[in-house]
Amino acid sequence: MVLTIARQTGWNEETILWMPLRRALQYLHVSWVTEGISTEWRALTGDELQEAQKLYQRLHHLTRKQHG
Repeated sequence: MVLTIARQTGWNEETILWMPLRRALQYLHVSWVTEGISTEWRALTGDELQEAQKLYQRLHHLTRKQHG
C-alpha cells in the first residue's frame, strides 16, 4: 500500500504512514483505478458483519475524544 501511494504521489513513507488510514485507503483506491485495476466492494456475510460489529464495539472508544 505504501509503495503504491508513494509511486503515484511522490510522498515519502513517513508522510503516508502518519495519514489517517481512511485517507490512505482512498488514495490507494484511486491509484488502483488510475492504473486500470478493477475494484469492487463485496457484501459482508452475516458472520463477518457480526464480527465487525463486535470489534467496533470493543475499539470505538479509542477513536472518540474523551470529554471531562
